[in-house]
Amino acid sequence: MGERQTFYQMLGVPETAKPKEIRAAYLAKARKLHPDNFRSASKRDQARSEELMRELNQAWSTLSNREKRSKYDLKLISEKSNNRSYQSSNRTSYQEWTAESTPKKATPRFATREEMEITWFAKIVRPIPLALILVGVIVVAVIASLGIGNNDDSNRSVPVVRPTDPVLGCMNNGTGSQGIRVPCVSGDFDATIYRIVPAGEECPNDLEAVYAGNSEMFCVFYEVNPS
Repeated sequence: MGERQTFYQMLGVPETAKPKEIRAAYLAKARKLHPDNFRSASKRDQARSEELMRELNQAWSTLSNREKRSKYDLKLISEKSNNRSYQSSNRTSYQEWTAESTPKKATPRFATREEMEITWFAKIVRPIPLALILVGVIVVAVIASLGIGNNDDSNRSVPVVRPTDPVLGCMNNGTGSQGIRVPCVSGDFDATIYRIVPAGEECPNDLEAVYAGNSEMFCVFYEVNPS
């Protein structure tokens, strides 16, 4: 089973890359992978673009922040010392993946060769007893609850102190990790927008960066217990 890619590999930059190189790589891939580009694509390609965009945002959120990147680099060094492999041999890279063409007319869809073949995951899981699978699921859930897993919405670090800057609007989480600006109606939004910056720029430490489309980022405060 192939190991996950590092954030540097996701962006296609070396671990010694400067902030400007990381930003340029992120913007180039975000423009290519954004779900808006796949509205007319197949469901499979839409789901794939959303998955890659979420991972890309996660990599950017970590590597664009000096403190987070420093901690992440230390983690990589520790894993390297344990002789772990980082490059996945069976995962589509961000440079190579392109969406399949969608026919203009509706035609009967047949299973592709890849869908007919048993995936590497199925081959590994098939002989494993159900009890071991359940144990694995529980372990993953515990790790995620401790904040060691992926930096997705369920693990987001929420600032304790609300910013004092003027409120620019409110936001709900959309598909593909994109924020959608909505009216500030009590109980009908996920976060408050305090700043809007060009994509690639950092938000203040007390705000979370969310891609807003049109090469912009929302700097938001997530509500812990929205009313």
